[in-house]
Amino acid sequence: MKKLSQCIFLISIALVLSNCQVLKGPVAVAMRPTLPTPEIDTLENKLPFADYSLGVKGLDGNMVNMADYKGKVIFLNFWATWCLPCVAELPSINKLYNKLKGENIAFLLVSNEKMEKVKAYHQRKKYDVPFHIIDEDGNIPRLYYSESIPTTYIINKEGRVVKVSVGAEDWDDDEFIKSIKKLF
Repeated sequence: MKKLSQCIFLISIALVLSNCQVLKGPVAVAMRPTLPTPEIDTLENKLPFADYSLGVKGLDGNMVNMADYKGKVIFLNFWATWCLPCVAELPSINKLYNKLKGENIAFLLVSNEKMEKVKAYHQRKKYDVPFHIIDEDGNIPRLYYSESIPTTYIINKEGRVVKVSVGAEDWDDDEFIKSIKKLF
């Protein structure tokens, strides 16, 4: 009986270990290329108009209303500091932000964590892209409900959601940059 228990234990350990993989960092595991240009164009007539009632706080404590960005392309990303795929895609979002700074685009990277935590993370990583937190009410328009993060919405200047991405992507991809520039 003791040998049977040991055998079952060893087989269980072997099964668990056989499912383990060595990770080479979150980027290697979580990232995928973005959709090419034609897919953004074909989605344009199928997705809804944006809900501009989203209100968030900037890291300076000031309220930012999505409605302030009507007429601009909006890159809206929901993320968290504890989410490995979120953390993996942030460097590519920061690069995209720096490449498109001064263009007709607004970046809203929104976390539901405490201000102090998000601010400390932003400073530690030295990101240029602005981070935001959900306001005290925690109201997120129904259109932006998602069961997972990161979730990103690309909204064109006419206010239509043209891309929804669930999971991490490489946003600093040349094809995606060409696609988003067409929206300006």
